Amino acid sequence: MPSGLELLKSIDMFSTFTQEELEKIAPLVNPMKVMEGEILAKKGYRARTFFIVIKGDFLLSFQNGKAITLHNKGDIMGWSTLVAPFEYRGTVIALTNGEVLTLQGQEFYLLLQSESALSSKIMNEINSIIASRTPYHEV
Repeated sequence: MPSGLELLKSIDMFSTFTQEELEKIAPLVNPMKVMEGEILAKKGYRARTFFIVIKGDFLLSFQNGKAITLHNKGDIMGWSTLVAPFEYRGTVIALTNGEVLTLQGQEFYLLLQSESALSSKIMNEINSIIASRTPYHEV
C-alpha cells in the first residue's frame, strides 16, 4: 500500500503543496478500507475524523433532505473537524466498498494551529471544495 506521502501527492487538493508541507501532513494520514453500508459520520455527532476519498461512492445527506454523492478521488468529508462547533453537518454512508484517507480531527486541527501558512493553504483548498458544493448542503 502506498505511503501517506505518496497518497497525498496523488490528490489534486495537494498538487500545489511543497514536499516539506506534505511531509508535515503525511504522518497524520491513515488509509482506511470501507465496506458498503458503513456509516463514516453522523449528523450532530462530534466531528472526530476528516476523510479524503481515494475510491468508492459515498452518500452525504443532510437533515433538510438534500444529499450529494461523492465519488471522485480527493473529495472530502468531515471538514467540521476543523470548525466550531466541531459537529458533523451531515451523515456519510459508503454506497460501495472503497478506500479513504483519514486524518484525526484533533491532530489535524493542532497542525493547522501551529503552522499558519500551511493552515491557510489547506483551508483555502477546503473552502474551494465546499464552495463548489454550496447549492447542495444546508446553509
